[in-house]
Amino acid sequence: MPISRTAIVLICVAVLTMTSIAISTFPVFLPPIEREFGWSRATVTLPYVIAMIGWAVGAVLFGKLADDFGAHGVILAGIVLMALGFLGMGLSQNLWQIMLSYGVLVGLAMGACGPAMVSLLVSKHFDAAGRGFAVSMTQTAPSFSALLFAPVFYFLIQTFEWRAAALAGGAMLGLVALPLARIGTRDPQPSSALEDRRADWGACLPHLRSRSMLLLFLARLSCGVAFFQIAHLVALTMSKGFDLASGATAVSVYGATAVVAALAFGWLSDRHGRASMLALSYLVRGIGTLFLALGFTNEIYFYAAVAVAIGPTFGTVAVQNVMFYEMVGPRLAGMVLGLSFIVHQIGSATGPMIASIAFDRTGSYDGFMLVMAAILVVSSVLVYKAADTDAGLGERLRAGRPSA
Repeated sequence: MPISRTAIVLICVAVLTMTSIAISTFPVFLPPIEREFGWSRATVTLPYVIAMIGWAVGAVLFGKLADDFGAHGVILAGIVLMALGFLGMGLSQNLWQIMLSYGVLVGLAMGACGPAMVSLLVSKHFDAAGRGFAVSMTQTAPSFSALLFAPVFYFLIQTFEWRAAALAGGAMLGLVALPLARIGTRDPQPSSALEDRRADWGACLPHLRSRSMLLLFLARLSCGVAFFQIAHLVALTMSKGFDLASGATAVSVYGATAVVAALAFGWLSDRHGRASMLALSYLVRGIGTLFLALGFTNEIYFYAAVAVAIGPTFGTVAVQNVMFYEMVGPRLAGMVLGLSFIVHQIGSATGPMIASIAFDRTGSYDGFMLVMAAILVVSSVLVYKAADTDAGLGERLRAGRPSA
């Protein structure tokens, strides 16, 4: 039975909220795993680094499959893979088992049922005038996930242990997310012409050669590096002199503010241009990251810095996903989004590891945070250059019109 596109968006939000536990709950897992095994911060971050690499590989492979066969089946396969990954994590007894279950399986699954794939699906259902807000609604899901599931997983870890929380995550994915996705993650009916025009891998090369696209890819790299703030948020909170409960609260603060920021940037991008709002999101994150490098004597001030530095993250992701979709059109969007996430995940893999090494050597994240602030501000400039490099592209993006 056909369902409305509004219902599809709401179901996508619910499903992505559950699959985003792959990102949103790792900060809560990190301290107890480090404590149990006595590993260094760099060692305990390795599964996350592998997951980010797996996400990059999965984004390209599953993106091409979605271009050719639709996103619905890809999303279902991703949920199954992620459920198996969390179940395997819950049974893990050593580092290589965690790297295989969480790092490889969960990481690959994020390419199939994560933010990029859901952005692609929803983008197909909406025209340019409302696409930014619709996609931004789905990108609130990772934030909702942090807001809802970080306290739940924290409770499970404190009451039982971290393995019980991982098993609960796998059960939720298999028993709740999978049936819901079967109902509501539907592709629009393609035209027969579109079905007959499956693109080969080389079709995206002309787009990738454009200077504007290269600058946007470079900006996306910085977004990925900044993901260390999410992965290390609990540990970062504790490095400022606060306790584990404050770290869980910080994750929830990030989740709540990220919901508001994603919706705001998506709505504004439909009315004031994709490029300007994307640049603004990078600028706000850069300024917030600068504040996050300061010392804090009061938790409230720290939470405020978290809201400004990390809150706009998925506003950035939402607007940039829409820009890529509109630049290349639906035939190539899965491939190009996947390739952009390779760049993003290179940053997401290296950022947390660099932050871990910096912390192990200095006992603080502050120095790397200052570098990160500068990188995000530069990215804001790159986004403007990307729009201005090609006058036609800039005009289309500011008007919210697709190029293909």
